[in-house]
Amino acid sequence: MHQDPPPLLARQPILDTHLQVVAYELLYRPLPPLDQLAQSLCGDQATRDVMVSAFQDLGIEQVTGGLPAYINFTEHWLQNPPLLAPDTLVAEVIEYTQANAQNLDALQRLKRYGYRIALDDFSASPQQLAMLSMADIVKVDLRLCRNLEDSAALLNQHKRDGQIWLAEKVEDHEEFSFCLEAGYTLFQGYFFDRPKPLYGKRLADNKVAVLQLLQVLNQPDVDMASVETLLHSEPQLSFKLLQLVNSAAVGCVSTISSIKHALVLAGLDRIRAWANILALGRLDDKPFALREQALVRAHCCRDLAADAGLDTDTAFTLGLFSLLDAFTDLPMSDICQRLRFDDELTQALLHQQGRYGLLLQTLQLLERDHWPAIDWPALQQLGLSRTHLHDHYRQAIDHSRELFAQLG
Repeated sequence: MHQDPPPLLARQPILDTHLQVVAYELLYRPLPPLDQLAQSLCGDQATRDVMVSAFQDLGIEQVTGGLPAYINFTEHWLQNPPLLAPDTLVAEVIEYTQANAQNLDALQRLKRYGYRIALDDFSASPQQLAMLSMADIVKVDLRLCRNLEDSAALLNQHKRDGQIWLAEKVEDHEEFSFCLEAGYTLFQGYFFDRPKPLYGKRLADNKVAVLQLLQVLNQPDVDMASVETLLHSEPQLSFKLLQLVNSAAVGCVSTISSIKHALVLAGLDRIRAWANILALGRLDDKPFALREQALVRAHCCRDLAADAGLDTDTAFTLGLFSLLDAFTDLPMSDICQRLRFDDELTQALLHQQGRYGLLLQTLQLLERDHWPAIDWPALQQLGLSRTHLHDHYRQAIDHSRELFAQLG
């Protein structure tokens, strides 16, 4: 029997006093269903899955429409934040978080980064009271209060200047009206909307590549060149990192023309944080032959571009990502839209048009041994001959094998 794919996550709207949606809480949807204890035991993985699904598999703009996303932060994520753009994310401190020195320092760092902090399921426990001064938003679960009057008492007794209080699990108009009168200014619950599942395709990670990237990033003398070398061998990983750089999560507004350009925009700290997220994931591999073919194309495009006076970084990215639809099982048009490549690179990948498109088209015909179909006059206008193509293709095979040998 055919079964629909499971949802990647769910979202529930958060509304203001005028019942306008101002944010969404993103919720983990495990498969198979887990009970509450099981979810708490795998909280790190749950948060990781929510962030990857929202910011990469689906795209945060599609998930929230530009509004902030409330996401549970376990102690691991408090101490290892993903370094996404602060206006895209509200860090929800789950109720059983300990107010120890390490977590308090982590909250201070998040505040310095510009994140907003929400205390989840506030009940005025000693641990929560120790963190209250750092909270921008305080969430009170009405179902955990004995009655509505208790929810009002929590707010009246503990609200600080400038704090926003959110009534959660509001189930009818009476509860909404009471909380509004009591001073709550944000609301969430079944009275407004139930969590809506969001579907999409989970993009696999290459486990070897992720571990190698972490190893490189954790070296004391790491530099961009070594990170770039590794990413040049891994189309899947490059795609995920470039998608992050191009998203509103990072706040980049310019188009990207190469992996090197993306690395400069992201910075080592953000790449390291994102690699830590990937490292917790459910990893999978694509065939080695596919990786090898992409890398051969990348090296050959780069060397041909050098002879033709074209940008070598753009040409390398073109070759490396020319098989990305096979790696991700996504249409190339979707990939180009997600990565916001410049028009020349996009047209080359989608339609083999322009100078870079000619290089890609040439390699595709060469791989199928269709030498007569190659547009030799057009290549000649770029200063490229049969000898250039033959020599660079053989060298690209050698370079690719050497790189894979170095990476083990």
